[in-house]
Amino acid sequence: MKSFALVIFLLIGLQLPAMAAPKTDVVLLKNGDRVTGEIKSLLKGQLELLTDHMGTILIEWEQVDEVMSNTGQSIELTDGTRHFGTLQKPETARNVSISTTEGTVGVPSDDIIYMYPVQTGFWGRLDLSARLGFSWDKSSMVGKYSVGIDSKWRDPKFLTRANFQTDITTQERIDDSQRTVFNLQHMRFLQNKRFRGVFGNLESNDELGIELRTLAGAGYGWIPLRSQRTLLTLMAGLAINREQPDEGEAEAQLEAVGNVTWDYYMYAYPERTVSVNFSVFPGLTDSGRLRANLDTVMKIELYKDLFFDITAYASYDNRPVSEVASESDYGITSGLGYNF
Repeated sequence: MKSFALVIFLLIGLQLPAMAAPKTDVVLLKNGDRVTGEIKSLLKGQLELLTDHMGTILIEWEQVDEVMSNTGQSIELTDGTRHFGTLQKPETARNVSISTTEGTVGVPSDDIIYMYPVQTGFWGRLDLSARLGFSWDKSSMVGKYSVGIDSKWRDPKFLTRANFQTDITTQERIDDSQRTVFNLQHMRFLQNKRFRGVFGNLESNDELGIELRTLAGAGYGWIPLRSQRTLLTLMAGLAINREQPDEGEAEAQLEAVGNVTWDYYMYAYPERTVSVNFSVFPGLTDSGRLRANLDTVMKIELYKDLFFDITAYASYDNRPVSEVASESDYGITSGLGYNF
C-alpha cells in the first residue's frame, strides 16, 4: 500500500522546458534605472523578470515606479478583484495602467498582489520546491529521514496546491516507523474574496495504525487577509474518509471539515517564509470522533534558491482505528531544500 509514495514523488518531480517569449517588458525603478525583459510573475512582493544579459532577476515590488508590457497580464488586487490586459505607461508613479477590453483601469501598485502573463504555459505558472532531511544519533542508534515536495500552480481563475512528505525513523532491533502524506487542494475563486474548493488526501502512518487513509471532499471558503506578505484562508466542507488499518477491515465514514491556512513571506535578507495549515475533522456518521492535523513549515534562504527548512507536524485522533495505535503523533524535522 505504501508504494503510492514513490509514484507520487516521481509524478510531481517531472519538469518540461518552457518556451521563451519576447523580452519587451519595461520596468522603471525608483532610482531611475530602466530594465527591459520578460515579466514572469509578481508574487510575494517580488517581480520576477527574465533578461537577456543578467538572466532572471528578482526586484522588490516596492522599488518599482512603473511597469509596461505589451503582453497580456493577469492582475489580482488585495480586495480579490482581477483584471486582464496589457500594461501602458501610467500617468503617475507607483500606479499601474491596465488596458482591458472594457477600457483602461488605473490601480495603485500597493494594491497589486499577483501578476503574471496569461499566455504563459503550464510550467511557467508552477512553483516547485523540494527538501531533504537526515539526522542520526550514535547513542540511541536512531536515524530519521525526510523527503518533501511542495508545488503550486496559479491561474487567473483558480489555484492548485499539492504537497508530499514522508518521514522514516529507524532504530536497531526495532521495526522502522513511517509517516507518508500527500495533500491536494484546488481553489476556484469567486467574487468578494470567496472560493469553492475540492481537496484530497492520502496518508499512511504507523504510529496511528493506518496502512492507508483516503479522503476526498469539497468546501466553501473565504480569504479575509490577502497581501504581498500574507495570505489567510478559511474553509468549511464535507469529506468522505476511508481508512484501512494495519489490522482489521477498512471502513468509510462522513466527516465535517474545517481548515485554516496562513502563509507569511519576508524578503528582507535572509528571505523567510512560514506556512501553517490546521484542519479539524469532526465525525458525522461516527458521532463523537474527532481528528485534527497541524502542519508548519518555516524556510530560511541560505543562498539564492537554496534554503534551510524546519517542518513540524502533529496529528490527533480520539478514536484510533486500532486499539494498539496511539491517539497522537508529532515530530519536527529539518533539512535542506531548493526552489525550482
